[in-house]
Amino acid sequence: MKKTLAALFGAGVVLLAAACGSSDGSDSAEETTTTTSTSASAEAGTSGTNVELGKSYEENCEALLPYLDELEEWGQDRAAAAQAVADAQQQLPAWQDLSEEEQADTLRAIENAGKGEC
Repeated sequence: MKKTLAALFGAGVVLLAAACGSSDGSDSAEETTTTTSTSASAEAGTSGTNVELGKSYEENCEALLPYLDELEEWGQDRAAAAQAVADAQQQLPAWQDLSEEEQADTLRAIENAGKGEC
């Protein structure tokens, strides 16, 4: 039960971050990256991860591995958690500002992190 609650909390944080996005108060048209931070509380014992739109495949894949490793240790489905992150990223307003290549690289990084291979 504790594992299920922790995973649901983690998935909720991902979706909440996607819904709210990250903002520093500037609405610059030149700002093309948005950071979505996903982290559960210290009580749940998870570490956070940062997947940033516009970052390289390697940076995003490596950033996501520890988060998915931890969810997997709790008995959660790694591929399903990666899919939830991918879905959340695609809901961000800045997603549309990325080139098709950047979108593909971001999704490939998340998918491969879900497989445990970067």
